[in-house]
Amino acid sequence: MEGTYSFNDAVFLKKISNEYKVGDVVYFEYPIRDTLGSQTFFIQRIFGLPGDSISISDKVVFINRKAAIEPIDIKFNYFVKSKKLILDSSFLARYGLKEGGKISDSFDYSYALTKAQSDTLRKDSLISYVQVKLEKKNAYDETCFPGDQHFKWNMDQYGVVYVPRKNDTLHLDTINIKLYSNLIIESEKNNLQVKHDSIFINGTLTRSYVFKKNYFFLLGDNRDNANDSRIWGFLPENNLIGKVVHTIRKAE
Repeated sequence: MEGTYSFNDAVFLKKISNEYKVGDVVYFEYPIRDTLGSQTFFIQRIFGLPGDSISISDKVVFINRKAAIEPIDIKFNYFVKSKKLILDSSFLARYGLKEGGKISDSFDYSYALTKAQSDTLRKDSLISYVQVKLEKKNAYDETCFPGDQHFKWNMDQYGVVYVPRKNDTLHLDTINIKLYSNLIIESEKNNLQVKHDSIFINGTLTRSYVFKKNYFFLLGDNRDNANDSRIWGFLPENNLIGKVVHTIRKAE
């Protein structure tokens, strides 16, 4: 969430239940624990509520096929090229270029920028071009959830995924089970086996599953550098601790 929050900012949380909405910034327990079982806590923004369908096309997030309203200070990674000039510390400070750096000896750089930063940077006479980094459609990224060749997704071209809602009955097959198997096993404590074209839950052959919990889909505001639902999947409701209701900025 670099850009939205800075190190040493203080945030105030409100513990709520069943009142979360799209756009809320929430504090939550990371759903995957390390080998030592340690807890990790993140702050990210809700984009998918239980029952929503989420997709991303050319970095634009769609909720139930409608483009989402993004925060004004969202960041993406941009390629920046200077006119045969090394960008010195005073230049970087002038434009707030804090995250990124040189990527070649041909005056090529990459920085995480807001749209306002990128627009301002383009007007500088020392800059040749500023171009957002964009992954192509159907370019498979194995680090993207669920990390399976059947889902040729990447961080900029993602979904459609359905966010499970409590008491939803979801049809299962050997393809979409890859999206929900971890929820069924880890979050909802079932035994799951897939044998050839058959799915067994708790030893019973089944073609559907009724979810016991609500889940959410979260994204970071520093979008291209975030460890969010595009990497680890859906967040169980019980992992939510509260939403941010007030922020005290650190002294500059």
